[in-house]
Amino acid sequence: MRARRNDLSALDLQIDPEWEAVKAVWDPCRVFLERGGLADDETYQLAMVARELLENAVKFGAFAEGDRVQLAIRVAAEDVVVEVKSRVGVDEAHLRRFDQTIQWIRGFQYPFEAFVERMKLVSAQPSSEGETGLGLTRIAYEGRSIIDFYLDEDDLLAVSAIYRRDIPGGVWRTP
Repeated sequence: MRARRNDLSALDLQIDPEWEAVKAVWDPCRVFLERGGLADDETYQLAMVARELLENAVKFGAFAEGDRVQLAIRVAAEDVVVEVKSRVGVDEAHLRRFDQTIQWIRGFQYPFEAFVERMKLVSAQPSSEGETGLGLTRIAYEGRSIIDFYLDEDDLLAVSAIYRRDIPGGVWRTP
């Protein structure tokens, strides 16, 4: 893990696309978020968001020798943005399913409802190593974040989670 820029409003890390490197990000994220004035429960939620996004990047990315996953966290008065960028390792059909999952989550009034529904869907399926969408739903519910993504000019997939600090309880209300 290598930090590029680390001040009180932004944390930028370059992470090797390995599971141990993903695990090692937890403490630096928590420390940075605490210094940004977030409460303990918020630092936990947002460190979980960063870890889920990084896990997805490692699981679904395509990495050549020396490639790294980029993690950026921006803290502002009104929101916190967690963004992960990595080389795309999936086809267009997978990206469409990814977009459909995000839109499906957004279709619920409360992210808790999406989480419960996703748990029902996952529990009804046989165990597999495939994609479940559970991590994204967890980001929306437990991380209280809105998820978005784009492909940049270098074909890097950027997935972001936005947590609103100026709304009690984050982005969505809990039922």
